[in-house]
Amino acid sequence: MLAKRFGENDKLFSHTSILMANDSVLVQPTYEGSVQAPALQDFRIQRILNRGIYPAAYQATFQWYQNKGFDEVFSHFAIKAASANEYLSHNVTILLAMNSVFRQLNEHQIPAFLNRFTEFVTSTFSNIDNVNSKPVPVKTSLSDVLSSCIEQFGFFGHNLITLAWLLRCKDQLSTSLYEAMLSNLYVQANSPLEDPEDEIDQVMWGQCKAEPGIESFESRINCLIFDYTSNLHQITFADALCLLQSEFPQYTTDLSKIAQYQCLVLEK
Repeated sequence: MLAKRFGENDKLFSHTSILMANDSVLVQPTYEGSVQAPALQDFRIQRILNRGIYPAAYQATFQWYQNKGFDEVFSHFAIKAASANEYLSHNVTILLAMNSVFRQLNEHQIPAFLNRFTEFVTSTFSNIDNVNSKPVPVKTSLSDVLSSCIEQFGFFGHNLITLAWLLRCKDQLSTSLYEAMLSNLYVQANSPLEDPEDEIDQVMWGQCKAEPGIESFESRINCLIFDYTSNLHQITFADALCLLQSEFPQYTTDLSKIAQYQCLVLEK
């Protein structure tokens, strides 16, 4: 979305690499080759992953992928993601992003990808089936969800990032899963923030100007991407804002103001 919007693919990747170096954990090896295990039955694969048993989890995911394909693995965890309302919604956004990334990989990249996927699902979904309370579905519309996410966009725009990924990956989800995730996001955007520090700084928000027009929007997005090197969310949030602006141009002014706010946060 960003490369298409700004036509600077190499510059975007170069800047993203800088952000990753400054704000991410680097892991060199892959583990499924060094972790040996006999052929695992399906129920053992599920048990290992549900309980987060390492290092066997690496082999469990690898064998599951080899036996059933990644589509089945993704579908299994998409159901789990739709059944839980998680603060910041990483259970949804990272899962959808990883499914999209998988489609771009060559066979030599898949083992390392599956290692990262294993670490994500075990840290996110282990024992989720034992949680007593499940989110109660809320009947809502896309328009209501968007309005709520603009009103309370959350830490580094996570609510808007989640909405953008749901729209981008709608065709990868069943109608029931999509609606459940949308409902969870609506509840999240209308609930008190778990971390008070994530509240919108009203003084800083008051300094932001509601400027209409695509030129102002793109200028602020360009600033959000390239003027700072401290947080990888700069890229993911800018990408989300661009997708939402293209889908809902009538909200350009609101999204532009949010982009300016995030730039001010990065200057602190």
